Amino acid sequence: MTLAIEKFGTTPSGDVVEKYTLDNERGVKVELITFGATIMSIETPDCGGNKADITIGFDNLEDYLTKNHHFGSVVGRYANRIADASFQLEGTTYYLEANNGRNHIHGGSKGLDKHVWNAHPIEKEGSLSVIMQHISPAGDMGYPGTLSVQIAYTLDRTDTLTIDYYAVSDAPTVLNLTNHTYFNLSGKIGTPAYDHNVMIHSELFLPIDNEGIPLPGPPLPVEDTVMDLREGAILGDRIHTRDEQLIVAEGYDHTYVLSKDNDKILRQAATLTHPVSGRSLSMVTTEPSLQFYTSNQLDGVTAFKNGVIVPKHGAIALEAQHFPNSPNRPDFPSTLLLPKHTYTQKTKYIFNKVITSCNRK
Repeated sequence: MTLAIEKFGTTPSGDVVEKYTLDNERGVKVELITFGATIMSIETPDCGGNKADITIGFDNLEDYLTKNHHFGSVVGRYANRIADASFQLEGTTYYLEANNGRNHIHGGSKGLDKHVWNAHPIEKEGSLSVIMQHISPAGDMGYPGTLSVQIAYTLDRTDTLTIDYYAVSDAPTVLNLTNHTYFNLSGKIGTPAYDHNVMIHSELFLPIDNEGIPLPGPPLPVEDTVMDLREGAILGDRIHTRDEQLIVAEGYDHTYVLSKDNDKILRQAATLTHPVSGRSLSMVTTEPSLQFYTSNQLDGVTAFKNGVIVPKHGAIALEAQHFPNSPNRPDFPSTLLLPKHTYTQKTKYIFNKVITSCNRK
């Protein structure tokens, strides 16, 4: 296994951004940058051994600074949406930036993904890790408490990328972190992801309104709906269905319930496969939900790595997180983080473990 470090660029304020390359020498290579604690690329082989990058991102810092919409980044302080950009905590109302209509999303316009993190590598027998750290001051984007966050990315010889999250706050606050990597397992970034098979191990989902906020009431059963992906389905066979929820979101942008009590048990969440290339991705997590997003807002104009244009529905995001708007929904698993408590999360991406078929042309 090999680990390399190089300078990726310098921000306008003079902060140096580093790139870390982790290679397990079995065909899986991961590139990370310290801007936003971002997964810049993940390279995996197809069934014929041909390697390709399976993520969307950019190949220079300027694009991450000016075009970035959380591609591969750690998202927070609160991933997903908070209704009316406000919440109450211990009798005080906190007002956040309304950066998604009247609502707040992904920690604001300068959330955790817009900062340069400190980083250092750790090399062990059979694994390589990069530890990234950032301190978000009290009042940052409206959130209470000084928050100290640490993210550990670990690639091992089992072709598994593990993301371990830790955070502490010096005052009561709310916290919901995720990684926002966009996948296209074909290795042909710029093509729609309609030929991917998606399996999500969930019996319940949260229906949303036209602003992406969960509707009042409990999660609904997926059974007998287009949301039922328990047996797997080809995305292109489902996403164009004239279903009210798919119409509202212009595709899938929905929370699937994995646990209603935030029990921190590591469980299977989803499996994504691309039958033609033979690539697959299995995801396990301790988080209570999975946000399944089909890149409904990609504009088909923005140039990504190598100048490639990615169309709407050109990638799939599998975001392990808490429910949207939990600070305003006492019926949802709590996102409260108290002093002297530690926020933890473990999410694993396991590559090339479930290959259903393979076109070896």
